Amino acid sequence: MNTFTDYPGGVTVERSAASPTGYEAVFVYVEKESYMTKDGMQICTAEHPVQSVVLYSDCMMLFDGEGGTEGTISGKDALMPDQYRPGLYPAGGTPDTTYSAEMEKLGEGRWGVRVPLSSGAFVYNFRLTFEGIEEPLGRQDDPSNPTMVNSATGIRSLSSMVYVPYDPEKTGHGAWADRSVEVPCPDTPKGTVETVSYTGADGTQHGLAVYLPAGYDPERAEPYPVLYISHGTSGDVYGDELRWMNEGCVPVISDNLNAAGKAVPAVVVAMNNQQYSRGPGHQGPFWDYALVEEDQLQYIMPYVEAHYHVSHKPEDTAYAGLSMGGYMTSDMLLYHADRFGYYGIWSYADANGLENAESRQRIADNTADIHVMLEAGKWDFGLEPVRAFGRGLDGLGVPHLDLVVPAGHDWENWQMVYAYAAENFFFKS
Repeated sequence: MNTFTDYPGGVTVERSAASPTGYEAVFVYVEKESYMTKDGMQICTAEHPVQSVVLYSDCMMLFDGEGGTEGTISGKDALMPDQYRPGLYPAGGTPDTTYSAEMEKLGEGRWGVRVPLSSGAFVYNFRLTFEGIEEPLGRQDDPSNPTMVNSATGIRSLSSMVYVPYDPEKTGHGAWADRSVEVPCPDTPKGTVETVSYTGADGTQHGLAVYLPAGYDPERAEPYPVLYISHGTSGDVYGDELRWMNEGCVPVISDNLNAAGKAVPAVVVAMNNQQYSRGPGHQGPFWDYALVEEDQLQYIMPYVEAHYHVSHKPEDTAYAGLSMGGYMTSDMLLYHADRFGYYGIWSYADANGLENAESRQRIADNTADIHVMLEAGKWDFGLEPVRAFGRGLDGLGVPHLDLVVPAGHDWENWQMVYAYAAENFFFKS
């Protein structure tokens, strides 16, 4: 029997007595008339019918919060979503921890699958195979639930999103079990995300995504605090300014915390540092740090300060980032300790940077004015570099907030750390 008849295309989250989490996500994929491959070939479904559709996500597998090996994650420790019990946490971030589910063909270009999910926000994509086409087409977002787009450049983020409420009876009351702060609430006043293009330090166009809190008033007497937040290394040259706003749930989390009076309403600016990669085709793991710093200090900040009502004072300005963005944040602290009042160094750090005598002196000169937060997931390969950076700060007598969450090197991690930092760290000296 077709159990998906009454569901629209996209994803529907509903209560389910049969689900171990109390909720079930019903995914219905609706085929498009044509698809474009990375090399520019168009696939028309009338000529090449879709043979299979696979739902996949690198954050839906489950891991025991008390188990595993610190600093690494393995598929052999993973449990399926339908095996949920309190004390398990969604995580992943690697190919062998990616969850995949074959979808049922429903007819008329529709495909369906049900997945029980725990509380919070999850990224998802689809992989399609076509009759007469040898290579499958991967990383397709949901046509019925498309990902965020930069209206100034036309570039999209990478994943569609699904948001699942919290069921205390089934999900439990342990630390990090309730992640409803990541779920949009209809009654919460909503901020806005503006997407723009600006000329960067390399003379090319770059994208910015700017979150403005609900009730943003460009005429108010007191300017807003501002957080600049960086993504990590990506295989995509463009669109990375959208990752924190889309996959990282910054607007949703900020709206919920601001409405509850738990965060200081701030402007959040996400940039695209991947265009300054030194790898071939801008897809390498290493960035040109000098250009990233120049772009941040001489291009991004002047642009934001000219177009938005934000403070110019270091004590009202923060810089944070994940993975390579965390490394970049640690370098901002090492070389520009006087420019920001708050540094969020998450999932990676320049562990050897504190060996530089000039950097140590700069930090020592500004210790009274800076606030540092270090974070990584329990199964995150960036855990040890972050801890090593913390030991270096300890040697300088620099206090810092430390956080480890039950996650890997993945968006489940970074959603949690942003929510924690917005509530407990940024602009709360």
